Amino acid sequence: MKEKILFIQINGTKSSIFLTENKELVENFVIEIDGYQKGKIIDEKIFFESFNNPKMNRIINNQKIDKLIFGISPNEIFSNVERNLIYENETTKPVEEKDLEIGLIHYDEALLHSIPLGFVLDSKDVLSNPIGMHARKLESIKLNVSARKEFIDSIIKLTDLMNTSCPVNIISNSVALTNEVIDEENKDFGCFHINIGDDLTELSMIQKNKIIDLAVIPVGKDNFFKDVEITLDIQPKDAKLLVENFGTVMPELIKENEHLLVHTSKGQEEKISNKRVGAIMRERANELLQISKKYFEEKSKGKISTNRVFISGSGSNYEGFDSLMKYVFQYFIYRNADEKEISKNSLINFYLKEGNILKNFQIKDENNLFNLKIIKNNDLIKKRIKKLLKIG
Repeated sequence: MKEKILFIQINGTKSSIFLTENKELVENFVIEIDGYQKGKIIDEKIFFESFNNPKMNRIINNQKIDKLIFGISPNEIFSNVERNLIYENETTKPVEEKDLEIGLIHYDEALLHSIPLGFVLDSKDVLSNPIGMHARKLESIKLNVSARKEFIDSIIKLTDLMNTSCPVNIISNSVALTNEVIDEENKDFGCFHINIGDDLTELSMIQKNKIIDLAVIPVGKDNFFKDVEITLDIQPKDAKLLVENFGTVMPELIKENEHLLVHTSKGQEEKISNKRVGAIMRERANELLQISKKYFEEKSKGKISTNRVFISGSGSNYEGFDSLMKYVFQYFIYRNADEKEISKNSLINFYLKEGNILKNFQIKDENNLFNLKIIKNNDLIKKRIKKLLKIG
């Protein structure tokens, strides 16, 4: 029997739709999303209506969808390391395979991922595979990744409007991308990952092929357009034209001065140089990287020691970005040459590897309580980010 899976990846103001049949891609397209801004649903009704288009309706009405997978990039993501006791005896016993088969603990519908980080033997040694080792006490360490319940509830409402009765999984785009776009050497050695998208920047830390922390900054590629628009007092289309033609975050490296004519909001014609545009963009890029660096420094203490930063995303492709990162971080900077193709397929590829341990959000559990610790443990860093960005 052919298994049909519908993937809906929500990123920025667009949603990429993929339909696979027996793991083969048979259809894909992109739809514009309204009622959605910077990873937040600002008008639920309009947001739902965005998915009521002919292509989507044709798939929903004419295809028997076996599974529905959402990839999301919310404006807030929460990560919390949890340590659980598996067993404790008076005498030592060998660790068996059944001891490691721990069911995922879900606090409520907002928990997206529970990522195993390792196992602790007798409160001392941390191992990824302790089978055959002897210990009196065995504990598991997991990273729980969660999103706001209101956001997840809206996604579930959307599936109800689609009249689907199949299992529904919700995946963090950041988790999927970090696992797929970073090469094996950097995933094993350990690195910081900065993904600058259209509207958000997602931060993650990974080591020994395990993500150990996540965060989101509400700044992305669109902010470069907005900064140029406001600073120069010009129309949005002219600001986008300047950034696309003169986009650089290292204006001091520009040897020749080039200019474009644009119109101010008052209708006056003005000549704008590439160096002037670059200077505006540098301010935003430098602020973003400084915030990222501060976050990594605070969250990596006692967890990871690395001198590597992996960069990705549409907002990181401006001229001079790698040079500015080296200046800010003083680390080795890495990219993936096949990033564009990998990013496009990251949700599908991640699901094919990890789909068997994902939660089915169509199954409601009213007895679970929301784990407030996940939010509480991240309040401090969120307040600092908002203060630095002068928001909230």
